[in-house]
Order: sequence, then C-alpha cells, then structure tokens
Amino acid sequence: MAKENKKKKEEKDLQVEAYNENNPPTDEQVLDSEILEEELYLTDKEKEDLKTQTSNVKSPGENPDYLEYSAEAVGYANRTEQWATYRAIANYFGDGDSVLDYGCGRGDFERFYQTEFRTDIDYIGIEMNEQLVNASKKAYNDEVDIRCLDWFNIPKDVECDWSVNIGSNNLRYDADTKRGDTQYMHDTIKSMMRHCKKGTVVLLTSDLAETEDGLINWNAGDVLNWANKEFGNVALDHSISNDVFILIIYKNEK
Repeated sequence: MAKENKKKKEEKDLQVEAYNENNPPTDEQVLDSEILEEELYLTDKEKEDLKTQTSNVKSPGENPDYLEYSAEAVGYANRTEQWATYRAIANYFGDGDSVLDYGCGRGDFERFYQTEFRTDIDYIGIEMNEQLVNASKKAYNDEVDIRCLDWFNIPKDVECDWSVNIGSNNLRYDADTKRGDTQYMHDTIKSMMRHCKKGTVVLLTSDLAETEDGLINWNAGDVLNWANKEFGNVALDHSISNDVFILIIYKNEK
C-alpha cells in the first residue's frame, strides 16, 4: 500500500505546472494539476517531460516576469490548463499545416506545438495588445512571428492553412462600441475565413454550465446554426466540457 501511494504521489507531482525556471508552480496550481490529472491522460513520455521541466524551477519570490511567462497573464488558471486547451485545438489540423492565431497573446501556441510534437510549425500570431507582443519578444527572443494588428485589418497577403481563435471572443479586449458581442464574434470569424485555406477553429465558452464567470458565454446551437447558414460544412465539438465548445468551419473548395 505504501509503495502504491508513493507511486500515485510521484505521478501527481509530475502534473505540477512548469513552463520554465521563471514560472514556478504555486500550491494552488499543484492542486489544480491534480484535479486535471484524469482529464489529461498523460503518457509516460509526457510525464517524463514534465519531470524534466520541473527540475529547475525557482521559488515564487523569484518570479518578477509575470507578463512574459505567466499562464494567468494570457487567461489560464495554470500552465496545465493552457496546454490541455492547446492540445484539444491541435487535433483539428494535420502535420505541416500552417496556423494563423487570432488573439494569440504571447504566441505560446507556437512553442507548445514545438514542444508537444517535436517539430516546428509555420505560425503567425495576431495580437492587438502591444504589451503582450513585447512580452513575447522578450520571452522568446523575437523568434515567434507575432504581429501587433487589428484582426479586422490584416493585410490580404497574410494567409495560412488554418485560422484559430482560442478563447479570444470570450472577453472583449477592444474599444469598439459600435459592434455588439454577437456581431463582433461574427465579424471575427468572417475575417478568419478570409485568411485561411483549409478552415477555422474557434474555442468559445458555453452557456450550458450557467456559471457567472465574467465571460461572454455563447449558445452552441445558435453559433452552429449561424455558421452553417453563413459558410456551410461546419462541425461543433462540445465533448471537452460543459464550459467550452469548439466550432470548426471547413473552407469549401472552389
């Protein structure tokens, strides 16, 4: 029994959020990681990777670069939740596909993909917040292609296989008082479809859970019906949880 308990504890320890030495896990994040353990289904290889990542973390008092390295700074409770979300999104496109990331934050998805799949990805991140763009340049030594742009005014020649939007329509970060939330979401997806070759993947928070979380919660049926009428050839995945769903719109071949 003692050996079994020790083994379980060691496996849970490997779930501790760790991004790099500048972002050590807090006690609360460790508990969050334990709760998510069964959802993530980590392989032995992934657990070993996490063990390696946690070996050089510093104490919380030595973490001044919040904007550059914190998962919370880009809308996630911890790194484990962030990586699990990215993993779900990555399921929808194939090896060698390029990605245009709307509301990319620091462009963490590019480094997630590189770490997760041990391969580079042709990636462009679009971010309206100049502070996060600067944080990306510092965190990644300007190696990630992230551009400070209004995503409604992306140059016509910017095009990738897939446009993705991972939760950036669940809060309004703009100063646009003319567009309501629904129109803003519709216009965002229309922009995404103009700049993709294969399709669009959008993660939205769901109204199914009926929680007061301060986010814009969307009705999955309404979103699906609109997208089907506007574009056709759409799918909706609500299997992740009651809290979020993923809308997939495939580009019709001409």
